[in-house]
Amino acid sequence: MVGRLAAARAARALSSAERLGTTEFFGALPPRFPCALHRQGSMRGGSERLGAVVDVGDVRELDEEGAGLVLDALRAHGIIVIKGQQLTRAEQVRFTGMLGETIILPPSFEGRDPEPNQPAIQRVTNFWADGSWKGPAGVFGTYWHQDGQFWQAPLHNIMSMLYSAALPPSGGQTGFADLRAARATLSTSLLEEAARCSIRASVRNIADFAKGTEEDLALFPDVSHPMLSTHLLDGGALLYLGSHAMEVEGMESAEDGRVLLTRLLAHTTETPEFTYFHTWELGDLLIWDNTQVLHHGFPYENNGINRREMYRSQARMRSASPGRSGGCIYGAR
Repeated sequence: MVGRLAAARAARALSSAERLGTTEFFGALPPRFPCALHRQGSMRGGSERLGAVVDVGDVRELDEEGAGLVLDALRAHGIIVIKGQQLTRAEQVRFTGMLGETIILPPSFEGRDPEPNQPAIQRVTNFWADGSWKGPAGVFGTYWHQDGQFWQAPLHNIMSMLYSAALPPSGGQTGFADLRAARATLSTSLLEEAARCSIRASVRNIADFAKGTEEDLALFPDVSHPMLSTHLLDGGALLYLGSHAMEVEGMESAEDGRVLLTRLLAHTTETPEFTYFHTWELGDLLIWDNTQVLHHGFPYENNGINRREMYRSQARMRSASPGRSGGCIYGAR
């Protein structure tokens, strides 16, 4: 770890131009040290920014300086992967807390499949905690979306961490689309329309929360976010779209709003140069910044034999936390 940090310190002396290289960061400040991009499998995407490999060794031994390097790479690249980890759920929660304010969602939002004794962990898996198969419909997040859009600003500035403990033989990639790149390349007409619009997010319209109890849903009133936004940490320009389930405010009609949202989502997700698709290996710890990217889970053969076992945790960016420390228990703020 010491050698890696020394190399990282040396890399900080590079000029901005040298650090940028040929990679287009679309308004993000370049990282303090250069990272290789993770490109594996036939389904890759064409982004030159998303999906950097960050080598900090065993995250169980990470110190404060190492956590700062992880966060800086995440800010610059939007998505990073730390390879070869062997984490218990408690160790993942500890690592999550090193990066930001740990988030705990209501139990009914977690697919009614809580991880025993670890409320900050969501089981993203096709098998229940008791080992039985959830069935062919036991999948999550199979549409383009951001996490956390139902939180009021600035509490929506959320990082997601997904750790792979078991994988099917093939398939099951996670796709990402770059909201910095999408904003930077909008046509003048789309930019002008988006500038006067906001998305309105409701937990009641989020597919993964369909089994939420009325008591838990009521904790989160509807919120609005401008479609044109800036990044909390470096001020870079972003689109903020949520998902196809959002209502759009600011257009003459609801239908006009749906058309605009559809066009913006298509621009972001269907431009190859804006996308990255992560092909998983055991021990991958994938971290993404939800204000910078949309993500999408892709299919695999979920036949009751193949096991896809992932564990998700989330943290709020520290600059977004209004003077609190420790974990964030769910509820309206």
